[in-house]
Amino acid sequence: MTVSFLRRRSLLTGLPFLMMPTLTFAQMRVADTTLDILAADPPTHRLDDRVVRLDKGRSFRIFRAIPKADAPPAGYPVLTLLDGNAVFDDLTPELLALAPNLVVIGLGYDTPRKFAQAERSLDYTPPKDPAAGPYADPARQGRMYGGAELFLEMLLGPLRTQSEAGLAVDPQRRHLGGHSFGGLFALYALFRRPQSFAGYAPISPSLWWAPETMARLEDRAVLPAGHPLKLFVALGDKEQRSNDKGPPPTGPAPETMALIERLSRRPQFTVSSEVLKDHVHGATLAGALPLMLGWASAS
Repeated sequence: MTVSFLRRRSLLTGLPFLMMPTLTFAQMRVADTTLDILAADPPTHRLDDRVVRLDKGRSFRIFRAIPKADAPPAGYPVLTLLDGNAVFDDLTPELLALAPNLVVIGLGYDTPRKFAQAERSLDYTPPKDPAAGPYADPARQGRMYGGAELFLEMLLGPLRTQSEAGLAVDPQRRHLGGHSFGGLFALYALFRRPQSFAGYAPISPSLWWAPETMARLEDRAVLPAGHPLKLFVALGDKEQRSNDKGPPPTGPAPETMALIERLSRRPQFTVSSEVLKDHVHGATLAGALPLMLGWASAS
């Protein structure tokens, strides 16, 4: 097992982090995208995006950055990122140049906003039991949670088929990443279907949400023997939930630090991690994006 624990320097030597956003995460959640990358012509990738409609009325927007270079014999490595609208809003030609042979897929929603609050709350949060369905939020009329198992089936089925259509993909080099609730879902997918991806990148995962459920899933996870799974975890050192009161904490989230320590001890993982200096919760998606690109392309 190879463990790189809490490195303070960038995983990509000399690479500066993206500028931290000036908006709070609460403001970012209702902000609209500009998606400037879609109008650019990066030297390393070609861009496309489309809306797909699945059964039961679900719609998703799939963003793709596809290398212009020919695929290697085994196929391209792939990094699939949740909250695709926000990810591709932050993506730049300079970032894509860090991973010229990596397919970057953003799974988003048919909305002009960076974050689709109702949809991600449903899709990225775990059910109380894998056999149970979504449940209503008693505090927010119309808001549903607990659809992660249903979304996982879509992710590994029609959404994978749609997002990889026409691409030569290396099935041994698929990676999944997500931020906040998306990071929580990345861990859910890891514990429920660990062999679905070669690597998982939970960024600032919302481990405060359903901690008993996630602990149970972690304990029961049947992890593959042989080649270890890659895990990259990043978080800020000044994270604070939007509903917390008082000044930002002085250190990284203890739940996430404990997760890194636990999984680092398990031989089924190759774990790397990064504490992003002076990053609050909302800034860690942009801050970790160049690191995820380098991590996924280096496998």
